[in-house]
Amino acid sequence: MQINELLFIIINISLIRKVMFNLNLHFIFFTIIALASTISIARDNRSTAPTPQNPSMAQTNHNSTTALMVRKNNNNWDDYVAVGTIATVSQICEVFSHPFFEIPAKNYRILDTVNGQFRWNGIEASTLWIKKKFKDANAYSRSLSLDKNTLAIADQNFTACLKQIKIKNPKLFNFIKHRFLHYLKDDYCLEQRFRIKKQVDDNGNITEERIPLKKKSCINFNYNSYDYSYWNSTTFVLMLVWKEAHPVLSTIFENGNKVINARFIKRDKLIKQKQLAEEKKKSEIQKNKETYNKRKQVWLRYKSRKKTLMEQVYNFSTTGDLEGLQYNYWVEVKPCILSNGRKRIDNRKINMTAFRIYSEINNQKIKMISSDNKIYFSTYTNISIDRLQKAWKLAFNKCPGKTSRF
Repeated sequence: MQINELLFIIINISLIRKVMFNLNLHFIFFTIIALASTISIARDNRSTAPTPQNPSMAQTNHNSTTALMVRKNNNNWDDYVAVGTIATVSQICEVFSHPFFEIPAKNYRILDTVNGQFRWNGIEASTLWIKKKFKDANAYSRSLSLDKNTLAIADQNFTACLKQIKIKNPKLFNFIKHRFLHYLKDDYCLEQRFRIKKQVDDNGNITEERIPLKKKSCINFNYNSYDYSYWNSTTFVLMLVWKEAHPVLSTIFENGNKVINARFIKRDKLIKQKQLAEEKKKSEIQKNKETYNKRKQVWLRYKSRKKTLMEQVYNFSTTGDLEGLQYNYWVEVKPCILSNGRKRIDNRKINMTAFRIYSEINNQKIKMISSDNKIYFSTYTNISIDRLQKAWKLAFNKCPGKTSRF
């Protein structure tokens, strides 16, 4: 090999090594830049990415002041979904300003109740509305299931409202307590309660320490086993603490007012009819009393005067007494014409040719019958027929009747 070719090879090898060295430097440089960019991006992403946590806690904290959270309808029992807004204290109290709560307490007796719970047409709108809202939000609907935060905030607002009502309107508070919150047997949930812990030192001095007890909730959904499928305290309180439910409550109480008003109109009508009937009855009694007194006076005057022959015959024929009786006596209104107030007889029109006086054996009734087969007189009084015959002979002599050949 020649010297020139050897030098050429050596020079080329040197150039190649130099180029390779430069390429390695560039590669290392770009690699460092790429790594630095990646680290920077990761750092930025780490500063903005959410910290992993329990899904239910994240959702609860996010809605900690306003959202009404209900268990979601899935297999994860720690998963909740917002169905509305928790009502504020003023919003809850505003519900009780409805005219339904302003009428006298005794007027509510006119409403129907089932196990102490009100019932009227339209009150079922509460349950229907809750079910619809749960379905729209894909919430668990077999029973009521709220998250702890919702229960805490709802109880806080509800308790505050009850406190205000108890102070401003104790009668309304008692009405709400006995008619809507059947589980609320006492008012302990309204105030913080304490237990007293006593201690003694070595000198015998006693000190007392007030230790706060766990607050009793003014909301007790468990009283109805978390069942809102009908109108009860659970349904009512849920609607109260659910802001969006208030228009529905307003309509429900408006329907209650309509039922009360309609029933009072019906009751007043019945009372008026009863009063009119009683007044009519009293009027009839008074009228009968006056008639009785009048008849009694007429009877007394009649009894005290001397009777005519015809009056005596007619009285004797019907009562067995010549004077007659108070409710059965005859008056000769005109000569030969007699009346007992119920019928009027002209003695001159009686067919006396075949006038018969006889006693019926079966019913012991005495009958006096004319020949035309018309009964003019009858009596159950035991009267002597001989005496009757003599009396009628005198009557026909005084006022002769009609005669016939047979």
